[in-house]
Amino acid sequence: MADRAKIKEVLIDQLGDIPGILDKCRVERLVEPELRVALADNLVKVISGVRRCGKSVLAHRALKDLPYGYVNFDDERLADITTADLNLVLEVLLELKPGFKFILLDEIQNIEKWELFVTRLQRGGYKVIITGSNAHLLSRDLSTHLTGRHKVFEIYPFSFQEYLRSRGIDSPRDKALSTRSRAQISAAFSDYFSAGGFPELPGIVDKKSYLHDLYDKILTQDIALRHGVRHIKTLKDIALYTANNYASKLSYQNIKEAYSLGSIHTVKNYLAYMQEAYLFFAVEAFSHKARERVRLPRKMYGIDAALLRSISVSGQKNEGRLLENLVYLELLRQKKQILYYSDPQRKYEVDFVCRQSAGGAVELIQVCLDTGMAEVKERELRGLQSALNTFKNISPGGLTLITRDRGGTERIAGRQVKCVPVWEWLLNP
Repeated sequence: MADRAKIKEVLIDQLGDIPGILDKCRVERLVEPELRVALADNLVKVISGVRRCGKSVLAHRALKDLPYGYVNFDDERLADITTADLNLVLEVLLELKPGFKFILLDEIQNIEKWELFVTRLQRGGYKVIITGSNAHLLSRDLSTHLTGRHKVFEIYPFSFQEYLRSRGIDSPRDKALSTRSRAQISAAFSDYFSAGGFPELPGIVDKKSYLHDLYDKILTQDIALRHGVRHIKTLKDIALYTANNYASKLSYQNIKEAYSLGSIHTVKNYLAYMQEAYLFFAVEAFSHKARERVRLPRKMYGIDAALLRSISVSGQKNEGRLLENLVYLELLRQKKQILYYSDPQRKYEVDFVCRQSAGGAVELIQVCLDTGMAEVKERELRGLQSALNTFKNISPGGLTLITRDRGGTERIAGRQVKCVPVWEWLLNP
């Protein structure tokens, strides 16, 4: 049984931390208004995302004008808390802050059978908000006991719009910008492209150490510890291989052979764990046949440009792939269904084939750092033209070529292709 006095001491400290947490980030996240509205119903709110992307701050911001209790289970002083102790935690919290209606539970997935406690809180009339950095563990455990009674809010490091907010730069959407505003926003994008979107990073002196520590904690705590991975070196090798080949095609077989692994299942499992922890994301190739989609190589993308630059040997050198990675993350925030296209001869590709929902209209997006070279532009347009023969339900204006800083229009097969600077697309996707 946990020590009541110790729990009380920890919770007093944590409640005292709330003003500092709120002061650390005064940026309204894009999902925040939706979360505030959702607090009115009785569904359990789940805020999930990669470590240090701002989940807790978002929850505290949404709850700041409401009566709420708070427990952070990622505190090492609560490491010995068990399922049997959770009721004692609740009793102490009620003693310290009586009468609260909302309760925020940070990283409660660290406690075995936590979902039973959350279910009991919900039945008792509490409005529960939980945060966590593992998508699969949260959804798997909740779906067992809270089917249809929870709502998930996934967040990521700052989008470009949120980054501009953090810098105090106005970014009016769907409005013509003055030459001065365009120059200011373009310059801010250069900083964002380099610095990435982790909210704490601008205030960190040794940014490289911060990012390396974050990467290591994701691998060791959010993956190895939670999944009982014994061969941590193999996990780190596969993670580094993936980081060095982001925005490129990867096959399980190639990774297996690169590290002389005995089973392809090890590769599949480790990559799945990395995706659950929001470190990497996989995009399948388009095919009308589901079996072929599984067989074809995936393209892997990382959670943040600065993290990729920090851990990847190729991260500093390949700005084109970093740009493609950044566009992917924005499509992810928009909750698009995303595939990539390759023609039957594997000669031409389209980076992203997007739909808002199954069966919906298709948008084709190419990403190219610089279309100034005629052969590069020709290749990107040929990819789009090849895909036109495959997709018949392309949305109006659904052909886009995203560049670093060039705008304009092109035409292929009688259709218009919008050429858009990436910062402009990020503000008006």
